[in-house]
Amino acid sequence: MDSITKQILQKFSTQKVDLSLIDNLRKEYGSLQTLGLEMEMLDIANKLEKRIPDYKNLKNKFDDLASKAKELGVDKMVNDAKEFSKACTDSIQKIQKQSSSLKSLIKK
Repeated sequence: MDSITKQILQKFSTQKVDLSLIDNLRKEYGSLQTLGLEMEMLDIANKLEKRIPDYKNLKNKFDDLASKAKELGVDKMVNDAKEFSKACTDSIQKIQKQSSSLKSLIKK
């Protein structure tokens, strides 16, 4: 093999390494982007879950109010309290579903 051929092959080999390096760096960049997105999604899921005790507490208050209103015979207040109690339950279920969905996306 003559010297010109060796130089061409050597240059090609160096360029191939450079192309490989760029691919590796792109993959690393993509991994960092994905990790950042996953962290944000997990943060959102955790923030949602932190609201559940507030909804449970509020639901209990509405349930207590419904009981007391029933004892007093105030049907309108009983119905309103039950409606808001159900809304709290619905919100809890919605939060749990959203949080679970976000976390399942992260695991994939």
